[in-house]
Amino acid sequence: MSAPRLYTTNEAAAVTRHKPQTYRKLLSLKGHFHGVKPVKIPGGRLLWPADEIDRLVSGEATRHPETAAQHA
Repeated sequence: MSAPRLYTTNEAAAVTRHKPQTYRKLLSLKGHFHGVKPVKIPGGRLLWPADEIDRLVSGEATRHPETAAQHA
């Protein structure tokens, strides 16, 4: 089994055409970026699951369970 692909905050922001600060701000305010939660690595860096970010770009629903419950 291979390791999951991960984007840095800058890479994820480029893929979704947002500023990296938007990711950091939403993470701080809501605990996720449109339902996607990052992996925190030593040194405080964030790595974002590439498959979930790619789903956001393609328009597929990727929601955090708390967000999904609010819209149900």
